[in-house]
Amino acid sequence: MFSVYNSYSSLVSALYNYLIGVFSYYYLAVLSVVLFLFISYRFPYCYSPYLFSVFLLTVVFSCFISMFFRRVCSNFEEFFSGFVPVGTPLYICPLVCLAETISFLIRPFVLIFRPFINISLGCFGAVALSNFCFTNSIWLLILCLVFFYEVFVALVHWFIVTNILAFSIDH
Repeated sequence: MFSVYNSYSSLVSALYNYLIGVFSYYYLAVLSVVLFLFISYRFPYCYSPYLFSVFLLTVVFSCFISMFFRRVCSNFEEFFSGFVPVGTPLYICPLVCLAETISFLIRPFVLIFRPFINISLGCFGAVALSNFCFTNSIWLLILCLVFFYEVFVALVHWFIVTNILAFSIDH
């Protein structure tokens, strides 16, 4: 009746129950690696555009493709019926289906390009601001504020990637 949890297992269980919920712990591990990479790029000398693009293509894109194949292979009709939401009037069904198809085709590009562009620009912007620190010390305060802003941006992009992948299960 009473289970003993340490702080790590209760944290993982809370993340699993509130954020992931419908996936396995393996998926939680993959998303934790994505979060760690997004956060680690906020620190100096950790950013590599090549490694980041390869990571996004191999991990994030492959997660999307694997969920796509899982849905298509498990239930073909349910996958395509998800392109027309329940309750859609018949006269706009073709347009809604077209819009949902375009949305589904754009999702993998959003998963790759959006974090790459925004996190890369944040890294390059922090480098440009850090060069100003040599001229005036007020720039160091601004750089600290930019650091916390960029950590927030990294968390938001992780949340976006997680939600797009979660939304791809049903649509």
